[in-house]
Amino acid sequence: MDALVSTDWLERELGASDLRVVDATKFMGDLGRDARAEYEAGHIPGAVFMDLAELTDPSSDIDNMAPQAEKFASRMQSLGLGDGSRIVLYDDSPGWCAARAWWLPAVRCA
Repeated sequence: MDALVSTDWLERELGASDLRVVDATKFMGDLGRDARAEYEAGHIPGAVFMDLAELTDPSSDIDNMAPQAEKFASRMQSLGLGDGSRIVLYDDSPGWCAARAWWLPAVRCA
């Protein structure tokens, strides 16, 4: 599967049993926007919300550090993401947070 897909491709594939669509929107700083509220107001049909603000390591002194592997795996399982899933990540944030969501498994599961 390609690393990037078109909206036409996604429209054709929506509803496939192995496809998982994930809204990974996160707003950094004080933009006055709430990613979860925006997800709840409207999102791609069938998409789940990945709360990147929650997917961090609270024990780290550095903000926004990747979570421990167990926490990451647990959150992904709760979203229905796992082996055999084709996953499409997207976001509606100026920081392209879907790229962070894509990067996290490489860091946590390597």
